[in-house]
Amino acid sequence: MPGIIINPADIERVITASPPTASNAMDYFKRRPLKNSTYIAVTDIEREVGNVPVIRRGDTGIRPKSSSSVGLIEPMPIELDDTFSAVELDEYERASLTGKQQLIDEKLENALIIVRATTRALCIQAHQGKIDYMMKSGTGLIRYEVTYGNITKKASAKTLANLTIGDVISAINTGVETINGQFVGGPVEIIAAQDLFSAIVTLVSGQKAFNATVGAGYVEIGGFKILLDTDSYVDISTNGTKSTKRMVGARQLMIRAVNAGQSLPYCKIDDVQMREAVPFYSFTKERADQRGTDIYVKSKPFPIINPKAIAVMEFAAS
Repeated sequence: MPGIIINPADIERVITASPPTASNAMDYFKRRPLKNSTYIAVTDIEREVGNVPVIRRGDTGIRPKSSSSVGLIEPMPIELDDTFSAVELDEYERASLTGKQQLIDEKLENALIIVRATTRALCIQAHQGKIDYMMKSGTGLIRYEVTYGNITKKASAKTLANLTIGDVISAINTGVETINGQFVGGPVEIIAAQDLFSAIVTLVSGQKAFNATVGAGYVEIGGFKILLDTDSYVDISTNGTKSTKRMVGARQLMIRAVNAGQSLPYCKIDDVQMREAVPFYSFTKERADQRGTDIYVKSKPFPIINPKAIAVMEFAAS
């Protein structure tokens, strides 16, 4: 019985046909370069992003300032192991060319969903200024930890129950001023926690002083477009406890600069055949026990974020 081989065309076909993940967390990372290294330099994270002086003709150029650290971060991979069972192989043998493609596509599509969901979780965590994610080690779980820097958080004495539109706009302006004060400028995006977003919708529905627009997942008011936080992931602690975590915490408003040097590089994967960086890689191998064909999937995304480009405003608890 012939085995199943994953070709580059199969991967390309599945990625092209699969709609991208709808995620405010992932959408922030427009640049997604391929980095042919298994390490990320700490200076890539700590480098200052902003304008520099012009140079008198003939003088030496500006060298971007960064920390004196020359440390390296070792991104951890996403790897999935699955199997085409002997039953599936029998079906594959009898299928038409289209049927064969469908069997391969189903496996790759399921794996792609998992890889994207995991990448999304890492992007969510990066918005907090650090990654603290579950990592398999042997038969148990430990933590995968990376620190980017502190995200500025400020508190408001106002509660959601007595919130006004003026309070919301004031909080946004404070967040923008905070980012600008850290030498990051340009346009911003605003994301509200679910409870705060609901409170804002209630506010705009009962007032006439401001022109407001409410759409699917956003409220536009006072010249600002506020997005609903729809990003979450399930975390499993080292003792096995599961919890759902979100990008924006309860009663919080996140303001982030759009052009702040953030990126989502895909690093070189750990593989003896594929020796370069790719966003998504898969191959198969015949099982020694003759019970099917194993299929392996690998990816190594690593979100890089500028912590100076994010400010979080938190309203008081009721």
